[in-house]
Amino acid sequence: MTPANITIGVDENPPPLQYVLLALQYAFLLSMYLVLVVIVVHAAKASPDTARSVISMAMIASAVGTVLQAFHRGPVGSGYLAPPVFSAIYLGPSILAAKAGGLPAVACMTVCAGLFEMLIAGFLHRLRIIMQPIISGLIICIIALELGIVGLQHLLDVGGENSPQFSSSVAAATLTLSVCVGFAVWGKGVWRLICSLLGLLAGVALAAALGLFDNRAVSSLEASPWFALPDLSYVSAVHWELGLMPAFLAAGMAAAIRTVGVVTTCQRANNANWIRPDFINIRKGVIADGLGCTIGGLVGAPGMNIGPSLVGVSIATGVTSRSIAYGTAVVLLILAFMPKVADVFLQLPLPVAGALLVFTACIMLVSGLQLLMVKALDMRLTFVVGLGLLFPLVQKMSQAYFDAMPGWLSPITNSGLALGLTSAIGLLLIFRIATDHQQTILWNQSADAVGELKQTLEKNAQAWGLTSDVISRAMSNIVQVVELLKEGRLMVEPVAIRARERDNSLEVELRYRGAPLFLSSAHQSPTMNEESSMSAGLQDVAIGVFADRISTSMRGRDVILQLRFDM
Repeated sequence: MTPANITIGVDENPPPLQYVLLALQYAFLLSMYLVLVVIVVHAAKASPDTARSVISMAMIASAVGTVLQAFHRGPVGSGYLAPPVFSAIYLGPSILAAKAGGLPAVACMTVCAGLFEMLIAGFLHRLRIIMQPIISGLIICIIALELGIVGLQHLLDVGGENSPQFSSSVAAATLTLSVCVGFAVWGKGVWRLICSLLGLLAGVALAAALGLFDNRAVSSLEASPWFALPDLSYVSAVHWELGLMPAFLAAGMAAAIRTVGVVTTCQRANNANWIRPDFINIRKGVIADGLGCTIGGLVGAPGMNIGPSLVGVSIATGVTSRSIAYGTAVVLLILAFMPKVADVFLQLPLPVAGALLVFTACIMLVSGLQLLMVKALDMRLTFVVGLGLLFPLVQKMSQAYFDAMPGWLSPITNSGLALGLTSAIGLLLIFRIATDHQQTILWNQSADAVGELKQTLEKNAQAWGLTSDVISRAMSNIVQVVELLKEGRLMVEPVAIRARERDNSLEVELRYRGAPLFLSSAHQSPTMNEESSMSAGLQDVAIGVFADRISTSMRGRDVILQLRFDM
């Protein structure tokens, strides 16, 4: 059922004229993120012809990624209007790769990050220990800090203090940031969502008025042909930078986490009866995002990731039709073969681009901090977060110290993101050993073991991070399981009930003596045949147990039935 605020749903098609206008709008919004590609191209010191080809191929990669995410049949694609953009997540590692090995290094490492994101898609549930909010928030905070440093250096024109255009550059950058902040704070509706685009236009207008576009830039733009095929010779070589692998893998993980969040938002926005995330659909969305990033890397473009702001625009306008993705891709493909469009972005003053990075970094930093505070931080998590943030900052301030580290440590010490993430995950795993978030109830000695279990969960709700929804769902399932055991006369003697919080999930273990009870998990797919949909549905109704994962095992004379509920 489509929510009331959505006028044209995901499965519907807008009228022809509106369709064309919306396709142009999204293509224009997507093009704004080519600013990040320009920064990477400058870091690689690419020639003007090569730079134009990179921009053109980046638009083609963006078109392919947009279509992949819109697929709603098959193993790839979430089926939503959720185009990928060139993401700030990959900017820091891409700049390092561009300086170390040029565009071939950027291409090779981006492909690795995209493939890693696709690999993560198959293990979303098994990676909950490192994909919990505290690690997700920490990753976003570190990326935001690195992005903000790069952006401020460009905004303040660090190194260009003696240039005659220094004051003009800083003025254009300041106006860009001011317009972005102004519309973000005081803007309404769509104006707030496109504040970055408005800031970019204002900054470019002032830069042109102050003469920051010199005659050489104007001549280059005039000399560019209207239509031409991109030259792919710049990715003919393969350059592997092993030392940057952890940074790109961490970026790939961050991209997967963001995709999980955005696809979940799409599910909720397009379904008035939405209750909980559809992880099968989310997995397909993460695969599409990783595949799009991989394809972009193959043509030399920096990493892409699903764009939260574009999803926000679609929800705010009430038009979430996936068909718009195909029209947007067509517009991007047309622009990709127009070198003049690429030249427009290449002539963009870096201080203006830096202002956009600072604006994005501020928003990302606050988002990361909010994720960190989703659950109360105990003393263990205090050190996980504290050291996870301090190590990257020290790495930036004392680069020479970390450069002097043994070579086998360089894959970690060369990147602030890899260093902070390694320390945080390492501490989390160490502290997890000593964490005792579990309670055992002696079932055979209790008159009301199920009632005691409910009291135990409610008592430990805050310490374990349990929501009322999780407790309610767990208890209703446990009651049903106990009834099934009694009805089937499977339980000869109850032994114990154990509850524990593990990997951001609630696990309840029923131990008894008797015959085993075998149940299917909510995420388990039935064997497909003509009657599978009917039989699976009737089994669900008859059994009435809907845990995320269920396992049954034997230990001596005891049957162990374990139910897991994701939080």
